[in-house]
Amino acid sequence: MPRGGTRYGAGRPGWHRKAEVSLSLDVRRLARMDYLRPGTSYGWTWRDSYGDVVGRLGVNVPDPFHLLLSYRWTPYGGDSQHVFCNVPLCRTPCNYGASRVWFRCPRCDQRCALIYFGAPGGQYGCRKCARVAYTSQSENRMDRLYRKQQKLQKRLARGTEEWNWQKPKGMHRSHYERVVAEILAVEDACDLEFVWRVAQMTSLTD
Repeated sequence: MPRGGTRYGAGRPGWHRKAEVSLSLDVRRLARMDYLRPGTSYGWTWRDSYGDVVGRLGVNVPDPFHLLLSYRWTPYGGDSQHVFCNVPLCRTPCNYGASRVWFRCPRCDQRCALIYFGAPGGQYGCRKCARVAYTSQSENRMDRLYRKQQKLQKRLARGTEEWNWQKPKGMHRSHYERVVAEILAVEDACDLEFVWRVAQMTSLTD
């Protein structure tokens, strides 16, 4: 029987799930896979990095304007129950006559590309209604600087394991020097942040 995210603290108040590990559906991916065609029914499964199933649900597309999700949900401290979640669809026009499909949050009706499990009542909703946060939102300044440095270095690694301070083949010299300057600026900022933290700790112990 389909399940809908019982491993992520369904129903527990006072904390925010992280988007990177939440059970979510992306309407753009479903559209690319032609999974929004009326009359379509299928099962959707999430797996962790070890290949173990962490959640599954059934999806039915009764018409061009709705998805019907069905799954089992176990409230915190409660018994397992079968849940149905009706997710409206809408479309906005694009250039050259095409259109783009969106979810409408079942709770607040906000247009969104992703819906997450964890809204009240074991439902799916937008990031706000499901109380989902990005990991970066809980990072401190040092974490953000380090992540930015890693991202910049990855741009220069070009598929190799790590950047060795060499200009990647095919990259313009001016672009390479600009990215290197950004990396050095981030390193300087990290050093200043470290000095500030040490000074704060020293003042607390005096």
